[in-house]
Amino acid sequence: MTAAELQWREGRVPVSTRFDDPFFSLTDGLAETRHVFLAGNDLPARFRDGFRIAELGFGTGLNFLATLRAWEDSGQRGRFRFTSFEAWPMARDDMARALGAFPCLAPQAEALLACWSGTGGRLDIGPAVLTVIKGDARQTLPEWPDRADAWYLDGFAPARNPE
Repeated sequence: MTAAELQWREGRVPVSTRFDDPFFSLTDGLAETRHVFLAGNDLPARFRDGFRIAELGFGTGLNFLATLRAWEDSGQRGRFRFTSFEAWPMARDDMARALGAFPCLAPQAEALLACWSGTGGRLDIGPAVLTVIKGDARQTLPEWPDRADAWYLDGFAPARNPE
C-alpha cells in the first residue's frame, strides 16, 4: 500500500488519480459532510460518552474533523472513538492543503496535522481517540474486533472503485 496519489482541481480539491474521484464535493465539502454523515446519523443528538464511529475511507480527515467540531460544539463531555479504514493514507502536506479550504475547522485541523504521519495508527486528539487502520478494508474490516454506533460510508463513485 502506498500513499494517496492526487491531482488538484481548482487548486484546492484533491482528486484521486487512482479512481479519478474527488475526495469531497467541489461545491462545499463541509456542507456535504454535515448533511450526509452528521445529519444522516442524527448527530450530534446521539452523542454520548464512549460513542463509536467507524468510517470507510479517511481521505483528508474532513469527516473526522467535522465530527470533532460537532462534538465540541455540542458541549458533550467525555470521549468518542473514531475508527477509519484507509487503503491509501494521504501525505501530511497534501492533507494540510486540502483542509486549508475549511478555515472554520483550522483549530481541529492543526491538532490532527500536528500528529499525522500518513501511516495510520492511534491518535489522541482532544476528546477523540482516532484510529486509522491502513490497508484494504476487504481484509482489515473483517479482522476489526470492535463495533460502531454510527457508520460513515465513503461517498466514492462505485463505478470508479467497484471494490
